[in-house]
Amino acid sequence: MNSMQVLVVDDPHSCNCLLEFICSFRTLRSARLRPFFVYLTEREKKTEDAHETNAEERVHDDSSSTITDATAKKETTETNKPNEEKIVAERRDDERIQMMKPPAEPICDFSNPRTEFCEMKGDVRIHGKPSSVVFVSPQQQNNEWKIMPYVRKQMENVEKVSVRTASSPEGVPSCTINQTVPAIVFALGGFTGNYYHDLTDVLLPLFLTARQFDGEVQFLVTNIQVWWFGKYQQIIKRLTRYEFVDLDNSDEVLCHPHVMVGLRFHNDLMIDPARAPNGYSMTDFTKFVRSAYSLKREFAISLREQPDRKPKLLLVTRNGSRRFTNVPEIVEMAEGLNYEVVHADASFGDVAGFVDVVNSCDVIMGVHGAGLTNFVFLPMNAVLVQIVPCCELEAMATHTFGFPSMAAGLHYLEYNITVDESTLLELYPRDHAVFTDPQSIHRLGWMKMGKIYLRKQDVKLDVNRFRPVLQKAMDLLRQ
Repeated sequence: MNSMQVLVVDDPHSCNCLLEFICSFRTLRSARLRPFFVYLTEREKKTEDAHETNAEERVHDDSSSTITDATAKKETTETNKPNEEKIVAERRDDERIQMMKPPAEPICDFSNPRTEFCEMKGDVRIHGKPSSVVFVSPQQQNNEWKIMPYVRKQMENVEKVSVRTASSPEGVPSCTINQTVPAIVFALGGFTGNYYHDLTDVLLPLFLTARQFDGEVQFLVTNIQVWWFGKYQQIIKRLTRYEFVDLDNSDEVLCHPHVMVGLRFHNDLMIDPARAPNGYSMTDFTKFVRSAYSLKREFAISLREQPDRKPKLLLVTRNGSRRFTNVPEIVEMAEGLNYEVVHADASFGDVAGFVDVVNSCDVIMGVHGAGLTNFVFLPMNAVLVQIVPCCELEAMATHTFGFPSMAAGLHYLEYNITVDESTLLELYPRDHAVFTDPQSIHRLGWMKMGKIYLRKQDVKLDVNRFRPVLQKAMDLLRQ
């Protein structure tokens, strides 16, 4: 058994207090509230010490009123007596309130293996040069992520943006500029400058992210390239009414009520309406860009209604690799099928001038490459004909232009060249793995595969073998 200690108390008042203490302890123990009792007794002791100090000060203060023993005893008893039920009820109320608070919604989406995207609504602060975005919300725990503000998160030439959450504004930079419109933080760089990547990596994702705001949104850009905004100014001006901000050279702390970091992305030159704001589709995008450039033709020629008209065929010629080596022969064959042939390619900065030519045509044909990206400016029901180089590049070609053009309301035709139509025969013997085992080259990786099949290869089109494809395009225009 535990040893028993006897405490002798000769003061009647102290004896009464001790008796109350013991009774209170037994009651609390039977209620299994000993931890709570410890808290109360510690709090009671602090209160009692404070009370004794105040009483002592009043005794030594000549201006204080006289305090009788009875009054002092009453005040001590009332101060020390814990309102147990009230404290327990308050604690339960606090716990209930915490349980009723909705959980903080995730602000960043990392589910897409290709991209990262964050969206915040409330008190959001963007500090320019540090490339820092802070979301202040009492519902958020303190977290931080490094976000790639470009749709290919493995890019090494694009700096990441810091996105963090803070439960309070303590330690967070104060706003220097307050805005009332949403903001989109994104980066240029990466593959921008290539016509295809300008569309699929930036312009279409920017449409997907910004169009829902009907111009009431501001672009905050890292790794900015001013020439790029000039090149596509017709599209940019339709997406925002505000000047863009060069974050890399800004010391301001910009505060917006709604901020997105990165751009929405579904697939290359593709929109999934089920996931898009307002159910946008590829036809919405192509209609938007035609409107941005004030292009007149919404639909291609109908040979059923106008059988005597000549459809216009745009032959996309290339100055680099994958060019046609027998253009005059191709033109002669196409004109023999009653096409009016236009062969051209856009100069680097003259997008506006070239898209008007594209929109005037009913069929566009060319070897797999960035020039075929111009299909987005074709009128509805036009035909895209993609010539696929050797060897076994069909899946890549269909993914790049086939699926997107069909989603945009166009007809799509594909022509796969033979080994005899490839200038690779001038570089490798016919029994080389380049021809006999293309997958062995593909397995070497994109860079080595591309160096052979995309950079070294030109096309000498077999016009007799290709003629049925253009006849099929003509039939599609008769539907």
